[in-house]
Amino acid sequence: MIEIAGLPAHILLIHAVVVLAPIAGLAAIVFAAVPRWRSQLAWPLGVLSLGLVPLSLLTAQAGEQLEETRPASALIREHAEQGDVLKAVSVVFFVVVTAALIASYDPIGRHFSFLGRLRTNRGVRLALLVLAAAAGAFFIYQSIITGHSGAASVWAA
Repeated sequence: MIEIAGLPAHILLIHAVVVLAPIAGLAAIVFAAVPRWRSQLAWPLGVLSLGLVPLSLLTAQAGEQLEETRPASALIREHAEQGDVLKAVSVVFFVVVTAALIASYDPIGRHFSFLGRLRTNRGVRLALLVLAAAAGAFFIYQSIITGHSGAASVWAA
């Protein structure tokens, strides 16, 4: 089992996911909705979305190891299932945010000039921004649901 300072790593790593995932989701929504803030949000959003992928995967792995040491319960199984969804959501969120950044933030997008008119098409840009906002909202939702099911599994025991 992965441990940090003698404690199961899952209980420490999860706090980073619980804090950073909603921040990233909110940043994606604001990035999509407020064009004048895009230049300030682009790099933090890109870094957060990228960083949350390995953080989510590592947290889930540590959680699976912790699950093996605990008695089985329906609440723990539900939390594990929600954690699996959150892993997938973090990867999808990263892909969608990356596409939105390429399409709507020129300092990043110009490095993808091989995409040609696809990158500069207003319809594609708008669709990606709407998708990024929706992915951000779902990332917030899923992190709350996953965190709640984890807290319920601990406090119900």
